Amino acid sequence: MDYIIGIDGGGTKTEAVAYSLNGQELAASKSGYGNLLINYNTAITHIDECITACKAALADHTCKGISLGLAGSKALSKEEIKRYFYDRYQVEVGLYDDAMIAHEALLHGKDGILTIAGTGAVSIGKKDGVYEYGGGWGHLLGDEGSGYWIGLQALILLTKEHDQSRPYSSLSQTILQHVKADTIHDIKKFVYSSPKSEVASLTPLVVNQARNHKQEASDILQQAGKNLANMTLHLYKKQRFEGSCLLSCKGSILTEVPEVFDVYKKACEKEIKHIQWATQRVSSAKGAYQLFMKEYK
Repeated sequence: MDYIIGIDGGGTKTEAVAYSLNGQELAASKSGYGNLLINYNTAITHIDECITACKAALADHTCKGISLGLAGSKALSKEEIKRYFYDRYQVEVGLYDDAMIAHEALLHGKDGILTIAGTGAVSIGKKDGVYEYGGGWGHLLGDEGSGYWIGLQALILLTKEHDQSRPYSSLSQTILQHVKADTIHDIKKFVYSSPKSEVASLTPLVVNQARNHKQEASDILQQAGKNLANMTLHLYKKQRFEGSCLLSCKGSILTEVPEVFDVYKKACEKEIKHIQWATQRVSSAKGAYQLFMKEYK
């Protein structure tokens, strides 16, 4: 049996799924991050681990192609990445960014907008075969509404309370305890020496405080929802969608935090008259497979 390996390489983990040529899932594997901008060589190693595991599970079958959906790939040489995997595995190689394969998987190849909010945040829209992006600039230039942004807002609140000699809010006290800060100045060390994921890991603390009716935390989550909606709506207008529009969401901030999603949904529905919500959860690796089959059939 011939098969294609679809790869979803993100900032936290890499997932590989081997599919038969008619789309049947045959084998799967996971490893560490596949974002090439975090550490190129380590990410490549993680991707290789996943591919090797799938090939080992299907040793009696033939791999006909590898389709890579990788975070950070837009900022690097596409040809260099494809050449490496072609030389290593001697099969056709497709390369797409991680947002594109997620769009293909969740919207099933249809026109519409996908908004992703995990550690970072980005919207990707497709209309008449043309892709456009909103956000996705990273934590220094944007990512408003992301897990990193939510964690950072909680830390900024803490610094403002300190500078203005205000009593620390319940949220700020929780943050100080969580990062084991002996003094307020340990917060600076935490922010500038920690990976993005550590700052984003503060998000559950903000969510718990909001659910305990702490206004400061609720305000942060509501603003996150508005920021993500603005990103979606700017793309909606940029691509000149008319009439109904298919929308979907991915990432823990929108799929697991209703305090954010409800605000996001309400803001989108206020501006877009007819929305179809694509809610089925599908592995982004399936999108990598689908794009490969369209390009190399």
